[in-house]
Amino acid sequence: MQLRDQQTRVEVEAKSLRIIQTVTELPEYRKARVIASYVDEGSEVRTRPLIRKALASRKRVLVPIVDKESRSLLYSEIKGLHELAPGAFDILEPKPEHWRLKDLETAGVVFVPGISWDLDGYRLGWGKGYFDTVLKRLPDRSVAIGLAFDLQVVDRVPRAQFDLPVDLVVTETQVVRCHHD
Repeated sequence: MQLRDQQTRVEVEAKSLRIIQTVTELPEYRKARVIASYVDEGSEVRTRPLIRKALASRKRVLVPIVDKESRSLLYSEIKGLHELAPGAFDILEPKPEHWRLKDLETAGVVFVPGISWDLDGYRLGWGKGYFDTVLKRLPDRSVAIGLAFDLQVVDRVPRAQFDLPVDLVVTETQVVRCHHD
């Protein structure tokens, strides 16, 4: 995280735009009618331009709402970024008056954040388990994509018995297709 945080805002935005360009050219993304995306926070890969682009191309966009009580994420469809406000952990999420809860199973592509990634698609998250739960309940036809900067990719992250990998990791210079046994 320290390396990620040391990047300038200009670097984060330039690399993020390269990542988004790559993502929007992926066949999995092009085919998806519905995408689910986290909303970037701090020095994470910027997802707001991706969300805007998806909405402009008539894709439906689902954004997570943190349910601290059940330690899970609900997903709500948004029509624009103006429907978001700081929620749990100060992360942008749909304002209650704009909640349109949808089943995550409708999403063809789900974008997943992480602190560090390995080439097998495993991630080091924040330890709260929210996105692990998302990965567990995704249907096989949905594609989970980790968004990361090159500096976040390592040989191997620590793994626990129940950790699940994503299908792809996209950085500013590569698309890693993770092949799982």
